[in-house]
Amino acid sequence: MKIVQKMILSAFSLATVLGTSAVAADLSTWAVSGYQSASEAGLVSYSVVSNNLKDSITREEFCELAMNLYKKLTNENIPVPAGSPFTDTNSVAVAQAYNYGIVNGTDDNTFTPDREVTREEMAKMLISTLTASEVPLNIADGANTSYTDAFTDGGEVSAWAMSSVNTALSYELMTGVTDYTLEPLEPTSREQAIVSVNRSYAKFGNAAYSYDVMPQIILPEHDAVISDKSFDVKWTGTDNAVSYHVIIKNADGKAVVLKDVTSNSMVITNKQLSNGDYSVIIGAVFADGSEVYSLPVDFTYDYRNNKTVLSTDISAKSGGYTSTNPVIQNIIDLADSLVGTPYVWGGTTTSGFDCSGFVQYIYGQNGYNLTRTTYTQWDNDGTFVDKDSLKPGDLVYFGSGSSPSHVGMYVGNGTMIHSPKTGDVIKYSTIMDGYYDDTYMGAKRIIVD
Repeated sequence: MKIVQKMILSAFSLATVLGTSAVAADLSTWAVSGYQSASEAGLVSYSVVSNNLKDSITREEFCELAMNLYKKLTNENIPVPAGSPFTDTNSVAVAQAYNYGIVNGTDDNTFTPDREVTREEMAKMLISTLTASEVPLNIADGANTSYTDAFTDGGEVSAWAMSSVNTALSYELMTGVTDYTLEPLEPTSREQAIVSVNRSYAKFGNAAYSYDVMPQIILPEHDAVISDKSFDVKWTGTDNAVSYHVIIKNADGKAVVLKDVTSNSMVITNKQLSNGDYSVIIGAVFADGSEVYSLPVDFTYDYRNNKTVLSTDISAKSGGYTSTNPVIQNIIDLADSLVGTPYVWGGTTTSGFDCSGFVQYIYGQNGYNLTRTTYTQWDNDGTFVDKDSLKPGDLVYFGSGSSPSHVGMYVGNGTMIHSPKTGDVIKYSTIMDGYYDDTYMGAKRIIVD
């Protein structure tokens, strides 16, 4: 089956399995098919996939992708250089890319490995890789602006990059960020770089993609909610793999678990994760150093009952929280009915709430008028209570300075209900470990029994 046909089938299978939602916090829907193909072709590197894929790729990271592409296109055994030509990096991939004329230093002795790669720089490095690989490539005229003229910002392309940008556009190795903009001077994201490298391999590579080598995650299931203290991550074994990378990222795309194992399972505990949303990726590592990576699987870790109940008048029944005070119970029930409502900065209605707007609303609907902001509530509303004396209905505050920046309502069992941040929704979170334990400032009691 041809490469393009396999890519199309892959996209359909992903749509069937994962629906229309984004696969993970740090992998855009448009990039899923390209990411999968690049991974299965062995084009993706550990340093790239273990970081937020939506963030900017660095010069050193792009060298790793470029050399993976070169190896796949040429089938050469590339020698490891005796040393680095630069004083600021010992990367083998950087030294190899330099030796093959794919990259240059930023000075006589430096490479600046952590500098972001702009989109026109990506085009230059990509075309240099293809040129070094001696694939049948027609280099576009750098004086011809017909390709860049299609974009409103095409005139921003630097003269030194114009030929490479034109060539990349002519072969559709890169496209506009939108139908009208190219953004040549903007940083290249890791997922953009992966997709462009994959397009290069699909265009000029001879070997078909192998869709049966990538690890398939068995547990957790996609979008699973895990409430156990510990749980298993399991995946299908890959033939000839010598080890596996286990990568778990939080909702911000930051890796919180990076572990190498030799089996095809690993136990995760509440010592490694706080309550929140995560994605897991498994990478299979082979004896020759090549790697293939699974698609990310999203899950929510919601271990609420890992702490001792703090007050005898609190109980959790059927996932709900109760109070002996009927007014507080009404407030808790109203708050629970709003779970899933989106966070909206400045929001005070059921269309969307910010954190202080949410607690102001649920108390206001029950006859208690709170002030509007987190810090005015902290200064003016209720009375302070100790953490070990918390009761359902108490307001809990978080921050790092003299005034709190976040508020939620305590409901029992070490848990609060709150409206967290932009892009999130009203939900339950623990205050006894992780971020909210670290930033806890205090609590206020609004209703005194």
